Amino acid sequence: MNHPDRQAVHQCARCGKPLCEECYDSDLGRCRENCAEPLVKPQPKGRSAAFRAIVAILAIIGALTVLLAAICGAYIFSLS
Repeated sequence: MNHPDRQAVHQCARCGKPLCEECYDSDLGRCRENCAEPLVKPQPKGRSAAFRAIVAILAIIGALTVLLAAICGAYIFSLS
């Protein structure tokens, strides 16, 4: 790509561009100039405390609903 008079013998693992021996970094498997720097990954945003509290409350309500339905079902079937 940078030296059109040379034969490309490698391909950059990050951008896919064809590279000659001089432009290829064999340690990283990337371009020496453009892709040699590591990618900076954005930090994932954490959930807020309010969101986690709401999810916990809804999970507890759901579990209590299932428990109540099981108790009511057992009581109804025991009457028959």
